[in-house]
Amino acid sequence: MASFSEFEAIAPEFAAAARRLMIAADGVAIAFLATVARDGRPHLSPVCPIFCDADLYLSAGIHTPKASDLQGGHFVLHAFLAANDEEFQLAGRACLVDAEAERAAVHGAIPFKAFGRDDPIFRFSIERALWVYWERVGQPDTKPVRRRWKASE
Repeated sequence: MASFSEFEAIAPEFAAAARRLMIAADGVAIAFLATVARDGRPHLSPVCPIFCDADLYLSAGIHTPKASDLQGGHFVLHAFLAANDEEFQLAGRACLVDAEAERAAVHGAIPFKAFGRDDPIFRFSIERALWVYWERVGQPDTKPVRRRWKASE
């Protein structure tokens, strides 16, 4: 697994695509979060990931399914579709952040104040990424280019 900064160092093109496709013009990141509940039910939620220093985080409402699901540790974060159906996803492990200094830094990085100070914050470690874009869009023989990245074991 890799922190986001390690991911940027190892796979800079992938990390740049993640930032470009997740961070809107107003500076707010937005994506879909996929998780699985303990009973196996899948959940999909729009979320605002937080890029803070070297890491990628998510603050989740304390009583939401996503907060409960992330306690299980696994996530997939998928950017909204971009022009020509370009897509990007990160998958990996979520770790609950307890350290007050780290929590304060994350709260400081949130571009709006919709999150509660007591809500759980999760740091995302990246295990794999998928980036799909299209060649010859709108022409005969349009085809997808699928690029994958996986953290070394």
